[in-house]
Amino acid sequence: MKRIVLSAAVAVAVSVAARAEVQETAVAAKPETVASIAERETGGKIIALYKNTKKIFFVNAQSRVSAEIVEAARKKMQDVLRTPVDITEGKFDFAAPKIEGELSLYVIDDDKMPISLVAPEGRWAFVNVARLAEGRGEKAQFLEARVKKECARIGCMLFGGISSTYKQNLLSFAGSAEDLDKFETDNLPVDGPMRCQRYLLSLGVKPYRLTTYRKACEEGWANPPTNDVQKAIWDKVHALPTAPIKIKPEEKKTEK
Repeated sequence: MKRIVLSAAVAVAVSVAARAEVQETAVAAKPETVASIAERETGGKIIALYKNTKKIFFVNAQSRVSAEIVEAARKKMQDVLRTPVDITEGKFDFAAPKIEGELSLYVIDDDKMPISLVAPEGRWAFVNVARLAEGRGEKAQFLEARVKKECARIGCMLFGGISSTYKQNLLSFAGSAEDLDKFETDNLPVDGPMRCQRYLLSLGVKPYRLTTYRKACEEGWANPPTNDVQKAIWDKVHALPTAPIKIKPEEKKTEK
């Protein structure tokens, strides 16, 4: 009886090991995608800024909503505008707000202030999470969605896209936080960001250039690698030649 039990246990162990080996082989044999090949060859996309470009900022001056939500709103704005948008922590003083960069969008928490306010002459605006948290905003999913939508809407207005020719979008009139709930996403109409780009360029805020890590290494301005793929590219680009470069001597021309 013990032999039978032992044999069964051995058989199960062998079967488990075989399945694990098959799964490992399947993972190893998984074909690469176009994206994975491009990632390996280029090191991924990176942002190249003009040396003399000015910047615009999101200033997080509250703690009711997580910093990750404000960062997501900032990144969405940067991707849409294709213009550098930085973020920093700070405090909001209504009487004398400190302007970071050329324009500052504050995210504040003050139940005495309106939902949002744009002061183009002062080059600042704010989005107020305290008012966005009212009603259904008491639930995290509604509040976070509202913050993203209002940051997109007010940010676009501050950065030069005050209106849109399209109907029913985030740049349309919003008289309450509940009006924001009518929109499914924080996407902006295409003509808003286009106007922003022209206005920001007049302030010296230039659009960035998307390039690859390999190209940045070849141009000599890449930052040190942050992963194995980038390190392989860095080492290859910066490697010294294995053989001396031979320059063929110039042949003298003789007159006939």
